[in-house]
Amino acid sequence: MRGKPEPARVKRIYSEGIYRSIEIQSESLAKEAYPGSFLMLWIPGVDEIPLAIASSHRDSVEILVGPPRGEATKALHNISIGDLLGVRGPLGRPLPDIGSKVLLVGSSHGVSYLRFYFERYREKVRKVLLIDDGGGIPYVSVFRRGDVDLDLLYDVEGLLTTFSRSIEETDLVIICVEERIGRKLAEMLADKGIKGYICVERPIKCALGLCGSCDIGIYRSCLEGIFIKASDLVATEYGFWTRDRSGLRIPIPGSRGSPPELPQRVVEADPMLSIEISGLLMPNPLMNASGCGVSGRILYRFALEGAGAVVTKSLGLEPRRGFRGPVMIEDPPFIYVNSLGLPNPGVDRYVAEVVDAKKAGVPVIASIFGRDPEEYAEAAKKISIAGVDAIELNVSCPHTEFEMVEDIPELVRDVVRSVKRAVKIPVFVKISANSDYIDVAKKAVEGGADGITAINTLRGYIYDPIFRRPLLNSPKGYGGVSGPSLKPILRRVLVDISGEVNVPIIAVGGIDSARDIIELSMLGARGFQICSAIAYKGFNVFRKILDDLRSYLRNIGVRSYREFLEGLRRS
Repeated sequence: MRGKPEPARVKRIYSEGIYRSIEIQSESLAKEAYPGSFLMLWIPGVDEIPLAIASSHRDSVEILVGPPRGEATKALHNISIGDLLGVRGPLGRPLPDIGSKVLLVGSSHGVSYLRFYFERYREKVRKVLLIDDGGGIPYVSVFRRGDVDLDLLYDVEGLLTTFSRSIEETDLVIICVEERIGRKLAEMLADKGIKGYICVERPIKCALGLCGSCDIGIYRSCLEGIFIKASDLVATEYGFWTRDRSGLRIPIPGSRGSPPELPQRVVEADPMLSIEISGLLMPNPLMNASGCGVSGRILYRFALEGAGAVVTKSLGLEPRRGFRGPVMIEDPPFIYVNSLGLPNPGVDRYVAEVVDAKKAGVPVIASIFGRDPEEYAEAAKKISIAGVDAIELNVSCPHTEFEMVEDIPELVRDVVRSVKRAVKIPVFVKISANSDYIDVAKKAVEGGADGITAINTLRGYIYDPIFRRPLLNSPKGYGGVSGPSLKPILRRVLVDISGEVNVPIIAVGGIDSARDIIELSMLGARGFQICSAIAYKGFNVFRKILDDLRSYLRNIGVRSYREFLEGLRRS
């Protein structure tokens, strides 16, 4: 149930002060739910949002909805028993079944996760600290059951004092409070070496580990959270800034100082795998594809895991929050369709992310988009000043108003010419199979492109007969298809364009193995971008491919990937 919204009816509704508790009928979700899990709840025509699973019953789960502030929460305060919603889940990493003297710490809005844990592992819980952050504390009656020490607190200083005393008598702490408080608690736990897990709230959109909206440090909160170890969180920006739906850093009120700096890496050239692509010196030919990750710190993580270069989210001149959810569907498994809507904080606000990404020690490629040559050139000039090593022009997003650029090959040529006049670094053009891609590639090279990236996602459409509407919330319901199903199409495009252009080609589209690298190299590719496989194979997909590629080169008796390519050119 994690890949696309499944229909579920509202079974029961009751009030918890200013909060609303909603019971949703779903036998499969009820059976699979676990402490620490959340679901993505779709209100058709409104949005899809993440909500904690507060309790699991025989054939239903409960969620707690906060006061009606945004469109989604307003809609949920107006639904009725029997209404049809869409649910995906359970999602998130389970809270561990460890410890025998557990301390739970929660605030009004974070108590849902604690309730589920308490109901499942009540015999482990020794003490519960709940702080009222202004809206009353829901579910207090639940925590009064059994022989548990319950403290209700009403100010931060009182919580910090009580917490400091309480952790001396515990072997596990689970925390779900506002971030301004959580940072202090995390540091206290880290100082004393006490194991703790803290709930991290970030804007979750895809919930599949791909879009990067929920990045925190080098982690994705939708997959490696919602609860993250306190000892890991203190090395991140947790407590200093959060992000809005565009990816823009938003300072936490009352925070002082700054998070720990990322260490500057020095990546040595790999004698077996290093390569030069259009002037970019890379330790190996692998990269992430644009769209996987927002923050510079998650790009840093890609390099830690083996990427030879990293590519930013597509950036425009102005911030974009993207489309309302659902924005990504996985159906069938490992086949993804997204309509994120090019969310980004804008090139001016992305400079801090470039600073973090540059510390990874590998080339940083900035993906940019625009409406016309002037917008592309301005975006390229601004982001190049931040220190990126190359530009990738996204002229082929299949689900926004910017798709029209690729539809006019002459416009692509003019865009490239304009950007080449504005910057002195390599410029790649990302094309798709949604248009006359041969002509687009030729016009891009005519305009001065230093390389071609092929291919972007394919335009697709997902319709649900029960909801009687498209599942994706883009204006036309269109989305971009990615994953292994693109491999045959990618091969065709490489065959078609490799003889038509005399610049390096970077392949992207379903790549998830060393075999793909070998095959695509034989078809003309020199660099390789990976995205979907990061979701279903994990970050270590980079290292696994590199290890397997080294083994292949040794087995065929060549000393390096460059020598392998030379052999292909001679054959």
